[in-house]
Amino acid sequence: MSAGSSRSARLARAIVARTVWDSEAQDAVSNLDDIYERKLESRGRLAADAWYWVQALTFGPRLWLTPGGRMRSAGVRDRSALSVWLDALRVDARFALRGLRRSPGFAAAAVATLAVGIAATTVTFAVVEGVVLRPPPFPEPDRLVWAWPGGELALTHERYLQIERSVGSADLTAFATRTFALQGADRPDEVVGMAVSADHFSVMGRSPALGRAFIASDGAPGGETVALIGHELWTTHFGADPSVVGRRVDLYTSAAIPMIQGAFTGTPHTVIGVLPPGYRPFGFAVDVVTPLVADPAESSFASMGELTMVGRLTEGATAGGLRSELVSVTGREPGFESMEEDIATAEVVSLHTALTGHVRPVVLAMFGAVALVLLIACANVANLVLARTSSRRGELGVRAALGAGRGRIGRQLVTECGLLAAFATAFGVGLAAFLLPAVVRRLPHELGLAADAIRIRPSVLIVAAAVIGLVLLIAGVLPALRGTQRLAESVAGRRGRIGSSRGEGRSYRGLIVSELALALVLVSGAGLLIKSLSHLMTIDPGFSPGGVMTARVAPSAEEYADTELRRALFGRVLDEVRALPGVEAAGAIHFLPIADGGPGLNFLVDPADPESRASTGYRVVTPEYFDAMRIEIVEGRDVSGTDGPASSPVGLVNRALATRLWPGESAVGRRLYRTSGDEWFTVVGVTADVRQGALGVAPEPEAYVPLAQTGWASAMTIVLRASELAPELARSVERIIWSVDPDVPITRTASMEELVRASIASPRFYGLLFTLFAGIALVLGAIGVYGVVSFGVRQRTDEIGIRMALGATGSRILRREMASAARLSSAGVVLGLVGAALASRALGSLLFDVSPLDPLVFGAAAAVLVGVALAAAWLPAVRASRVDPLTTIRGD
Repeated sequence: MSAGSSRSARLARAIVARTVWDSEAQDAVSNLDDIYERKLESRGRLAADAWYWVQALTFGPRLWLTPGGRMRSAGVRDRSALSVWLDALRVDARFALRGLRRSPGFAAAAVATLAVGIAATTVTFAVVEGVVLRPPPFPEPDRLVWAWPGGELALTHERYLQIERSVGSADLTAFATRTFALQGADRPDEVVGMAVSADHFSVMGRSPALGRAFIASDGAPGGETVALIGHELWTTHFGADPSVVGRRVDLYTSAAIPMIQGAFTGTPHTVIGVLPPGYRPFGFAVDVVTPLVADPAESSFASMGELTMVGRLTEGATAGGLRSELVSVTGREPGFESMEEDIATAEVVSLHTALTGHVRPVVLAMFGAVALVLLIACANVANLVLARTSSRRGELGVRAALGAGRGRIGRQLVTECGLLAAFATAFGVGLAAFLLPAVVRRLPHELGLAADAIRIRPSVLIVAAAVIGLVLLIAGVLPALRGTQRLAESVAGRRGRIGSSRGEGRSYRGLIVSELALALVLVSGAGLLIKSLSHLMTIDPGFSPGGVMTARVAPSAEEYADTELRRALFGRVLDEVRALPGVEAAGAIHFLPIADGGPGLNFLVDPADPESRASTGYRVVTPEYFDAMRIEIVEGRDVSGTDGPASSPVGLVNRALATRLWPGESAVGRRLYRTSGDEWFTVVGVTADVRQGALGVAPEPEAYVPLAQTGWASAMTIVLRASELAPELARSVERIIWSVDPDVPITRTASMEELVRASIASPRFYGLLFTLFAGIALVLGAIGVYGVVSFGVRQRTDEIGIRMALGATGSRILRREMASAARLSSAGVVLGLVGAALASRALGSLLFDVSPLDPLVFGAAAAVLVGVALAAAWLPAVRASRVDPLTTIRGD
């Protein structure tokens, strides 16, 4: 190589020289140097250096793979170390393939077991990475924080503006959830969105994919009504038409509680932009975003707390510092006195923590369960490898007698295990890629929010590679090396047939004990979740869901700005629904139990005493609602048709609120007052407690007021009880609603039983998942026990035959083998109970009314495990009891 050659080319030349055996390196490098010099003259240094590096990376392997150029023989002394190693690897790989072809059952069992474990681990880590580990898709996401993420505080517009002007450690933005009625499709539809302050996009660090972001004038009272639409909505409803920007569209805000000026403008909106694909700044899908309109002239400006704060920390600021500043600001600014205690206990956390904190324990528990399944699969394959190595003792002994050392034999066995791992990896990763979309579709709602972020990324493949390395170590390398440990003794004849399996037996038994212990951890976890789910399913929700059909109706604010129009709409619909054949009762409520949650309000028990301030859930109902839901009226009466706008305001309270306010006394006739001191309503009845939020959440205090006496009549859910819920009934209800108004959106039609089942979909999913894992673990454990007992019987056939020749009966041999299996399972149970006690704490957030250390569950899990182990040991134990001693003595 000439003196003008670059350092890069000289390094490439050295690599080529190391990948070719010494006798041919000089000629090969000389030829490459000549070609390099010609390319240097004709194409320049950059192209010539690039060409030489291609040769450095490919020349040696190409020479090795060419039939005429492969390594000459193992005895050539002038070959490089790399060449010798590659040659030996090629020979070992060919030999290993022939060996695996001769044992297809072993190969198929090992590859299938490992592939399932690798696929499950890869899929689960893809979920963990997408949901928990991957930060939100915003610039510098570690600087984004969420103030009071647990819902401790919801700020009014007035209070938010006070804070936003006073805080210096973060740029703040606020948002409130919104519901919008979308017209113009085949049927009216309701879409979910939010209203945000004008600086939202600058704080989040993202811009619309099309059009512009909000500006300050967009949030001014009386300004033009504008909106950004979600990318998916733009694609599905507007055909991805770029000209939608600037267009006035029939997008109305649904009537909702409360009627806030600016949020419900009553006019079509001008689309000013399209959001980026998959834009979920606060953990939920966004179809429409409008600007927050803060109008001090509106009563809701200072009275309705609906805003949540998110901020971007300034350089050098911390979440703890922002919290201290918020506490300081709210302590000195007027109007925060009633919030002082809530503010002192509230938190400021990173946006990532706020969005994933509630699912992190769940997802990590899933990953831990899959890891246990993988370890059990590894233990099973390790047992297979040990058994195969032991059965090949004669073959390996001959190789050792011909001069192969323990290292050479161990390398051959490890190569076989490497091939198994390679095949299992190919099948496992392919299976994971096939299963991942189906798994994501079936994830519970709280995990599925980030479903578009769940895919097999390079980071997932890196973890998969680490898993494969662990599999190769546990299931291949260690048992292969263990299998060669006593090979020399076997060849030298220092061990007889009777004792030949004792050393290996300890390894087999240790792996089986580990398998059973890990299986018990999964079985006990599944038992805890199943017991928790059974408790949830037996809870009395406070109503009878059977035979109840629901339909949620969301009229738009523009067409139903007048309160009387909204009341008339629901009145006409209910009258016609009650006339349907088979309908026993029909009413409506604006926040349906279990499905919708609901708002809360502050009130006074004594208008003259500010200290009598209390809070309650707030529900608007119509006559017959309690009859349709079969909610018991324990005292007083239901609302009736005579409770109209002109009559005295009345309402009902539930037992929880009545007990809190008037313990041991009658609630009927009591009066409640608004925080302004005006009368709210007189209590005319007390209802049974209803679990409004979820089956696992205890009933909260609630107040019910009639639709006819409130201006906050909004989207309502029609509730009817029928003798039979035929599919035609739902269609009849829809026809009635659209006959009254063909443009009103019906956003949900479902039976109450379906909604109750949907509310426990997450516990059911986790219970099913852990039960599946536990079932796989039990099957693998049973196979392992069967294999180790069978192998032990096969290796000790001579011993068993001699015992029987000396007088041992078949039943005694059977008891002995079963006792051995019982000892194995007992050891697994002891270790497993310790592991289960430690691991069950990770399931605490998923359990309802069940202790993580429930003794009944642990006892049942242990009994199941022992039963499975003994059942698996029965057949080989019976086979041992039928050994013919004469055949053994003759050596047949």
